[in-house]
Amino acid sequence: MARTRKDVWAIENDPNDKTLEHYAKAVAAMKKRPITDPKSWRFQAAIHDYDPNFDPLAVPGEALPSQSVIDKYWSQCQHASWFFLPWHRMYLHHFEQLVRAEIAAFDQQGAKDWALPYWNYSKSMASRLLPPSFRNPKHRDGSPNPLYVTERSFAANNGDHFADQNDVDLRAALRAQDFANPNFGPPGFGGPATINHSGQNIGILEWVPHGLMHGAVGGGGWMGAFNTAALDPIFWLHHANVDRLWDVWLKRDSSHRNPTTAFWRTGVAFPFFNADGAAIEMRCVEVIDASAQPLDYSYDDVSDPLATEATSVSNIGSPVSSNRTPEMIGATLAPFDLTEGVKHAVITTAAEKSALESAGKPKRMFLRIEHLTSDDQAPAYDVYLGVPKGADPTKHEDRRVGRISTFGLRESSKAGGPHAGSGLSFALEVTNIVAELSKDPAWNPNELPISFVPAGESKKPPRVRVGRVSLYSE
Repeated sequence: MARTRKDVWAIENDPNDKTLEHYAKAVAAMKKRPITDPKSWRFQAAIHDYDPNFDPLAVPGEALPSQSVIDKYWSQCQHASWFFLPWHRMYLHHFEQLVRAEIAAFDQQGAKDWALPYWNYSKSMASRLLPPSFRNPKHRDGSPNPLYVTERSFAANNGDHFADQNDVDLRAALRAQDFANPNFGPPGFGGPATINHSGQNIGILEWVPHGLMHGAVGGGGWMGAFNTAALDPIFWLHHANVDRLWDVWLKRDSSHRNPTTAFWRTGVAFPFFNADGAAIEMRCVEVIDASAQPLDYSYDDVSDPLATEATSVSNIGSPVSSNRTPEMIGATLAPFDLTEGVKHAVITTAAEKSALESAGKPKRMFLRIEHLTSDDQAPAYDVYLGVPKGADPTKHEDRRVGRISTFGLRESSKAGGPHAGSGLSFALEVTNIVAELSKDPAWNPNELPISFVPAGESKKPPRVRVGRVSLYSE
């Protein structure tokens, strides 16, 4: 019988449920193992990503695994790819098995039923708070709490609100029609059909809520970067929820389907170590059905959270599939930097003025924000289109396009690194906003102002270079 992954808040509210107590003990045991041990906390985190220059737990002179092991098993996370969901499902599976093995050392019966909890932060304002078991540096008996790390948002660890509805909004992801959109436009639910990390559009679910919650929890700390995120015990509950949303998306609409190509299903084998320390490989076809072997788990809730909401066009991706090839009708003329405060730029469309002035039904339009790069972690940014010159963008919510995530920005910007060095790119739907802007008497179709506003906790952001912002129509 499949084990059940439960909502962490249900566990927190049940004094008889030992899931988190067992998790803490297992994490403590894994942290005692050396980084050369595949069963250790740091080795498991390094599978997601590793950079010796940004290892906060590095010890001078410590031994690392052989270079052949590092090359094969570390820094394997799949991002900006349609393998994002299946790879992380495999990753969670092996981690869960390791935790159960550690639990078996002190509670064999408890280990049989133990399953990784998930953190459903989209359910309510209260659910967005960091669960209590992760906030306190010490247990009631004064012993250290292995689930607590200081390298998070201060508000999160303080039990305060640190994320808003924009960080956890599920509408765009769950309404996406395609798993992998074949077009140059909105990327689809699961990400673009690629295995590399070369600045392709990020999949909608990977973007919101996945990436935005990484940044919000991290607050400039571990959860905000590829190569440290999995050092935080809350990482695994966050990704369990992302994994759950894959099942929710499939279940809510009979037209939602996983890719059927042989390349996605069986074409790529991903390496891992199992709970016995043996090297194995897995393919997507093995993890499509989580309730079947070898995974053998289910979630206690995969109901549709949008069942009672009216359908609307999203500002991130379209709920309608399209096979038309988008055409660029305008762009910023040079790269520009995001630093402190609000940044304004202009999309010049003079060469294609008629595309924005055409009568009748407006064409489907979207922005591409291309090749964001930086050498440090950065905040998320709220993007606005058509805000009047000199006005505060936050006073024009009707012109807000969406919030872009910068999770993994530093790693994606590193030339020669596993993420190709071209940074992050996004596609945001602006059809409705452009249609409304065209009704404004002050509308100038030759120039479209675009504004970037840092979101989240108030910290001095690093310099973030924007390669280009372009406007496309279909």
